[in-house]
Amino acid sequence: MSVLVAQGSYFPALIVFGAAALSDAVDGPVARARNQASDRGGWLDPFADKVLVVGVLAALAIRGLVPPWALLAVVAREVAALGLRARSPRSLPATADGKAKTVLQALAIAATLLAAGAGSDEIAAVAAALLIAAVALTLVSGVRLMHRAFQTAPDAR
Repeated sequence: MSVLVAQGSYFPALIVFGAAALSDAVDGPVARARNQASDRGGWLDPFADKVLVVGVLAALAIRGLVPPWALLAVVAREVAALGLRARSPRSLPATADGKAKTVLQALAIAATLLAAGAGSDEIAAVAAALLIAAVALTLVSGVRLMHRAFQTAPDAR
């Protein structure tokens, strides 16, 4: 496998990323369906999402496949979200826009890996559009999360 990566193939990375993203999408619903959800899983799963997305985006940015501003925007939002959730007196569960953000981020990453592996300008254009949409939704969902956090603050009116 290292020979493929050394030759510029991103398909092994796409397969590993796809498997990780798919397992992440499935584990929460399965745990809830089996009544095995836990408080630890409730915070560990979103943290693992962030590590997966930020880690792969960082690797792609280092390789010049995604712009650094996209990585910085995602990192800033995720660090802010972790801080807000840690300080909030009430639970700030994921909302539809936050879940859609994660899906768009995963699609953008997968498309970027596919474009790099295939050497396709057309797929790269789709990946770039997905990345822009993902970053935009990342920022919007971050602002909405901040708004919810401030509404739940003890001194909110």
